[in-house]
Amino acid sequence: MKANVTMKALSAAVLGLAGMAFAGSALADCPAGSNDPGANWPGGRATTGGGVLGLEAPGLKANETRYRFRFYLDTDLITPFTGLQQVQLFTANAANPFPAAGGSLAMVRAVLVPGGTTGRRVGFLVGTNDPVNSYIAPAAFAPINAGANYIEGELIVGAAGTGKFNYWVNNNVAGTPTGTVNVDNAGWVGVDTASLGMANGNSTFRTLQQGKKIYFDEFDSRRQTFIGQ
Repeated sequence: MKANVTMKALSAAVLGLAGMAFAGSALADCPAGSNDPGANWPGGRATTGGGVLGLEAPGLKANETRYRFRFYLDTDLITPFTGLQQVQLFTANAANPFPAAGGSLAMVRAVLVPGGTTGRRVGFLVGTNDPVNSYIAPAAFAPINAGANYIEGELIVGAAGTGKFNYWVNNNVAGTPTGTVNVDNAGWVGVDTASLGMANGNSTFRTLQQGKKIYFDEFDSRRQTFIGQ
């Protein structure tokens, strides 16, 4: 699904994602050429008002050098949640990998991991031109609460001193992010696609959480303006 599409109007389709259980590597995605994107979100359908809705690549605008996303997350059914468990929740990918030879498309990933004051945290892995740690900046973490949590991110593509990732976790104040990761990510041309859903769970997570659900809702994706709750 193209990252530049604002999804608030399609929240009904995202509501259908509420039943996502982990089974190997489960991921909800809208393939190019589909004329019923809602079919890929269990229980969801897109309303077109008499037209035909199709998703075609490339979108109207790709390679976003500034990109925001927001979604709600409820992980209460993932239990017991301790130790070395990890699962991916969201990724924003570039059209080209960096470094070019065998590099990664992922510009930023959100993951669920144990720890922190509440026993579970969301972590952010941001791509950087620094080869230390395989071109990934040191991970940033924020605790999440029981029930629904609000997660927003802003990725800015640029050289050292201008490239950064700001994130807000249960924080609705635009001017004071929960945290910031400063990076040099100029090697990527910008965000081209985004995926929301459970993916790449490690072996411990797969063993303990098989068939259990994480709830997502109201995915919104845009260029510059703060999304908020």
